[in-house]
Order: sequence, then C-alpha cells, then structure tokens
Amino acid sequence: MEIEEVLKEIGFSEYKAKIYKTLLSLITATPREVAKEANIPATRAYGILEELAKEGFVVVLPGKPVRYRALPLSSAILPILETKVNKIRELEEKVKKAEEEIALSPLPKKEILFFQGWDVIKKVIKKDVADSKEEVLFFIKFGKIEKGIFEELEKAVKRKIKVRVLGPYTKERELSMYQYKKIGCKVKVINGLGLPLTDFSLFDKKILDFDFFSHFQKREELLVRIEDEITAKLFKQIFEKLWESAENLK
Repeated sequence: MEIEEVLKEIGFSEYKAKIYKTLLSLITATPREVAKEANIPATRAYGILEELAKEGFVVVLPGKPVRYRALPLSSAILPILETKVNKIRELEEKVKKAEEEIALSPLPKKEILFFQGWDVIKKVIKKDVADSKEEVLFFIKFGKIEKGIFEELEKAVKRKIKVRVLGPYTKERELSMYQYKKIGCKVKVINGLGLPLTDFSLFDKKILDFDFFSHFQKREELLVRIEDEITAKLFKQIFEKLWESAENLK
C-alpha cells in the first residue's frame, strides 16, 4: 500500500498527504519548496504545514525563511495506528459483553429467540438450567461435556430437580454418559440411532432450547429458544416416546 493511502486511511486530505510525503523525501524544506515539489498551491502549503506541526507530524526549524522537517513514519504514524487497533479491540470486547448481557437478560414470555456462537449459547442453556424449578430434559449426543452447564445440572439435581438425559449410544461416548449418571441424572440410551445434527432441552414443560450445528462448525451453531408451553408440550411428548423405547444405562 502506498504511503498516501495509509495517510488517507488515518484521516489525511489529499493535499495534506502529498505535503507530508513530499517533506519526508526532502528532509527539510520551506513551504514554497514543498508546494513546488508536491505540485500544490503555495498558499495551501503554509496552512497545512502549520497543521502538521501542531499534530506532531513535522517540526518547525527556526530561521529565515522558516523550514520544516517531517518526523519519521515509525514515530509519527505507528502510534496512531496502534491507538486505532487498541480502540477496535476495546469495541470488540464491548460487543462481546453486550451479547452476553442480552443472552442473560430476562427473556420475554411466549417468544422465539435466536442465539449464534457457542460462547453465547452455553450461557443461555446454563441460565435455563439454573432457573428450572421442577424438571430438566436433555436429548443430546453425549459429546464433550461443557463444564459450566454440567456443574449447573449437578446443582439442579441437588435441588431435587428431576433431570433426565437421553441420547444415541456410541461406545466412544460412554464416559460422557456415565458422568451424567454419576451426578444423579437419570440416563437412557438409544441403540442404532446415529448422531443427529440437533440437540434439544426442555425446562419445566414451558421452555424449549433447540440446538442446530454442523459437526465441522460447532462453534458457529445456532440455538432456537422457544418459550411457549404448547411447543414445549409437543417436544416433551416426543422425548417421552423416545424415553420409553430407550434402554437404561447399565
């Protein structure tokens, strides 16, 4: 990228960028010499050089006539770029924090909400488990256990919440199955089902969390959260049918 493009990116006008670039090559020069070399009106050069001096891009060399010297790019431009990068990072953190606050804020009743990205989704599920008063039903693939959600399920069991966990059986995921059983969840497995691309969870017969993801892009999964007793009842019936035909984990 040409130096003039860099300067324009940080807010320099066309003339201002030309003057600074020209002064870098001339080392020191009078306003008239800079204007001639940059091919811009001399009347504009005086004002722009004074502006650059106030902003710390050039220094004024006393004498008659007054001469100007440009500071090196490394000391004049890089600090500005570093400040911009830091500002972008601050904004990224604020966006992430705002997302989390939205995910954890009180949710409206009888509503469908969408959440994308695992960092947000796990907070939503964790909060739904924590808010449950009677029953939690999980239909999952018994993959890698998310520590925060797992700890919240263990607390729910200790609060006497009925927690049932159901999913397809695979030999490779037995450890995960037994970990749920170890903390007091009732666990059943379905043989020969394979691994679907969805999980779903039910909370107190009124909230459904429906989780879609690709095996190759799990971090970009999508959670559909439905707070509606009729929809929750429908999926509870599906869960109970699957539960009846499933086998107890031995």
